[in-house]
Amino acid sequence: MKTESTVVRSASRLLSYLLLGVLVAWTIAPTAIGQTKADGKAKWDSVVAEAKKEGTVVVFGPAGTTLRKIVTERFAKAFPGIKIEFSGARGNDLAAKVRAERDAGIYSVDVVVQGTTTANLYFKPLGLLPVQPILMLPEVTNLANWRDNALDFSDKDKLNLVFGFMVKTPLVYNVDQVQASDVDELNNLLDPKWKGKILLGDPIPSGSGSAAFRWLWAILGPEKATAYYKSIRAQAGAVDRDERRMIEWVAQGRYAIHLGAGENMVPELQERGLKFGIVTDFKGDGGLITAGASSIMRLTKPPHPNAQIVFINWLLSKEGQTAWSEASKFNSRRTDVPTTHVPSFAIPKPGVKYWNSYIEENVDRTPEEEALLKGLFGR
Repeated sequence: MKTESTVVRSASRLLSYLLLGVLVAWTIAPTAIGQTKADGKAKWDSVVAEAKKEGTVVVFGPAGTTLRKIVTERFAKAFPGIKIEFSGARGNDLAAKVRAERDAGIYSVDVVVQGTTTANLYFKPLGLLPVQPILMLPEVTNLANWRDNALDFSDKDKLNLVFGFMVKTPLVYNVDQVQASDVDELNNLLDPKWKGKILLGDPIPSGSGSAAFRWLWAILGPEKATAYYKSIRAQAGAVDRDERRMIEWVAQGRYAIHLGAGENMVPELQERGLKFGIVTDFKGDGGLITAGASSIMRLTKPPHPNAQIVFINWLLSKEGQTAWSEASKFNSRRTDVPTTHVPSFAIPKPGVKYWNSYIEENVDRTPEEEALLKGLFGR
């Protein structure tokens, strides 16, 4: 049987070992962390150096002169040795260009920044690489800097990273011909007095028109949505795909109402002085949350692989996200990016139900809906 003194000595030795272990760990840990940071910085510096040798990064993005100007200028300032070639257009048009090039064995584009419908319907079949493995900057990889402490993806394969969002503007109207109370319920749009005065965003290609009609299908259900599709198509004076032109036509009074409006164009055209009203949610049916063109795709076989990495990391940094948010007026998913420049309509309202339009399961149409749309809107 152990004596009391033996027990005391054993406990004393155990305590000494524990204290020694804590001291050693405390001494080694800062060195290990410092070494890890140094290694990470060295790898990043190496990628940047190689990117400067490549000299260029080719980016396909959304239409809009303001966005292109701000993003290209701020990236050029951050990385003066890397030229950014930024081309903006509709997502399906950009996808058609990339598809044609790749069919010919040409790989000219590094990064695509576009909508999630464009990503999942058009670019995933062309070939995308995961974005997350090439994220290198600590401020980007630190999930505490992102909403919900997580990176957001529109697809289950996590190939399309979403970095921005806003409340969608599914409808705009001419303020001289329409009052908000005339069009804040879906059935009001079927009033005979609006026949020929409604302009529809084409729901067949990717874009705002597609998202608006997908939302209608989801909230109304197949039977009611089928009837609504047919009725609203009969009301339409025109169907178009140019998001800027459609809003301009409404502001000019050519059409009274535009359903399926492009939220990317709304802030820019407002800043240019165009006057038009906006409906963000409908009584009893709510509204939509959209990522707009605020999602990023990393293309396979990039011509400038290191510059691709640099641009993606920069765009997801606080600096890059601030530039994009200021230019697009979208909320960033980064928690450290200010929102003072974001229009009030773009921020979700308490008590309003919103449908998430950008996740993959809400983008894909059923065969029934696809056939119906082609029958009504096919060219």
